[in-house]
Amino acid sequence: MRNISTRLLIACAAIGVAGGVLFTAHAWIGGLTVNTIPFLYGITMGLYFLPGALAQALFHRGGVALLTASLSGLVASPFQPIGFLAFLIGIVIGLIQELPFLIARYRVWKTWLFLVSGLVSGLLTMGAAFGILGGQNYNLGGTILVVASFFISPVIFTGIALWLARALDQAGVARGLRADERRGDGRQVDD
Repeated sequence: MRNISTRLLIACAAIGVAGGVLFTAHAWIGGLTVNTIPFLYGITMGLYFLPGALAQALFHRGGVALLTASLSGLVASPFQPIGFLAFLIGIVIGLIQELPFLIARYRVWKTWLFLVSGLVSGLLTMGAAFGILGGQNYNLGGTILVVASFFISPVIFTGIALWLARALDQAGVARGLRADERRGDGRQVDD
C-alpha cells in the first residue's frame, strides 16, 4: 500500500472497529448456535468477510482488505472466547480477500471479481467447517445444508458489502480516497 493517507487509515479503522464489534457479537451468539443450529451459524459466518470486502469495494486500493479485516480481528480479540486467534483469523481472511485482486494486479474492481473472491472464501470456509464441525457425522441432508450454508455465506456478505459500498460512495465517504480516482488511470471499475 503506497501513498496511505491518514484519512484512508481512519476510514479503514472505522470499518475495522465496526467489524470487530460484529465479530464479537457473532462469536458469542455463534457459540450458542454452532452445536444446535449449525445451518444458522454457517449462513452468518460470512459476516467475517464483510469489513474487508467493504473496504475494497469502497476504496479500490490494494491492501485495504487485509488492513481492515486484521483490525476487525484485533478489536474483537479481547472480547472473544478464542482470544488472539481472532486477530490471526482476520489476517487470513484479509489475505484471502486480497488474492483475486492481487492476481489482477489491483487493476480490476468489477463486481464479478468481488464475487470470485466471495466464492474462493466460501470454498475455504466450507472445507474448514466440514472438518471442524464433523460434517461426516451428519446425515446426507444435514451435511448438504451445513456445507451449502458455509459456502454461500461469504458470497452473500460480499454482496452486502458491495451494496453498502455503493451507498457510502453516494454519500461521499470515498471521495478522494480511491486510487483509480486520484490518478485518473482508467482502471476498470464497477459494471
